Amino acid sequence: MDVRQLGPDGPLVSLLALGGTKFGRREGVKYPSSFELPSDNELADLLNLAKELGINLVDTAPAYGTSESRIGALIGADDHWRIATKVGESFHDGKSRFDFSPHAIRDSVERSRQRLRRDVLDVVVLHLSDNDEEIMREGAALATLLELRANGVINAVGASTKTVPAGIIATEYCDLVMITLNESDQSQRPVLEAAYAAGKGVLIKKPLDSGHHGDVGGALTKLAGVRGITSIVTGTINAGHLASNCAAVEQALASRR
Repeated sequence: MDVRQLGPDGPLVSLLALGGTKFGRREGVKYPSSFELPSDNELADLLNLAKELGINLVDTAPAYGTSESRIGALIGADDHWRIATKVGESFHDGKSRFDFSPHAIRDSVERSRQRLRRDVLDVVVLHLSDNDEEIMREGAALATLLELRANGVINAVGASTKTVPAGIIATEYCDLVMITLNESDQSQRPVLEAAYAAGKGVLIKKPLDSGHHGDVGGALTKLAGVRGITSIVTGTINAGHLASNCAAVEQALASRR
């Protein structure tokens, strides 16, 4: 599996990353079919398989239920892994709640350090709400993350954006941006191009349209060849799907060598 640098001074991460939503949350998700949370043994086996296949990045968030705690317990002490988490959104009683105040962000980072069992967090991303441009322009949330980075608590900072204006701001001030890109949604292409021009990292979320894309292998093969993408985050708890996803990416890379 190819590895690429996530931002100017960020960690080296695998082109395919493992999304951790399904590790700890079943409510309020937009997948086409229901699922059960994996047991501890099942999750450990999945993470071991991902490691064997060359994946070294797992993406999580406080809003993903118990995902952070489970990841920390299983791989928090493993130097192979790079862990990306988020701040700003929590999920309780079936509803998302957002708080981008400096106090809330600092508290969230400290809780993530404890849950993930890491003194220094590899990547922390603003988990932005629909008014993402307003939050980015106001600036206090991003300034807080940048301060924590300067203090050595975080390695790389970014923003998970929804609109092009917010994404463009992220490419100017962050190490990386996280954007949606799939065959049904190409609206964030300008952000991808801006990030490439600025030498910033790009994480792709919803590459398979939250499980609604029929040709998984074809979708990942196409994304693996797109200029400027650092890592494609696919959320699966199925070992067979994980292996197939890796094979599709590897095949795409091999065809370009």
